[in-house]
Amino acid sequence: MTSQRNLSRPKDWNRRRRAALKRDAEVCYLCGQAGANELEHVTAVADGGGWEYDNLRAAHRACHQAKTLRERAGRARRTNPR
Repeated sequence: MTSQRNLSRPKDWNRRRRAALKRDAEVCYLCGQAGANELEHVTAVADGGGWEYDNLRAAHRACHQAKTLRERAGRARRTNPR
């Protein structure tokens, strides 16, 4: 099953993905190490970021997941203050 988020990807996603990974030399912008194989939104789509090339950076899966969890936790705190 395809997620709603993935359905919103631009039609040229594969081209953008390849170009951004090449631009970043497959170096993770979160930890600075080589071997990044995913793209990460600098500003999350949920926070108003888009699919623009300038909002995409190379990241390792683990770094990407950790940042996503931090962002989700921050969003939850903002929407459910104690």
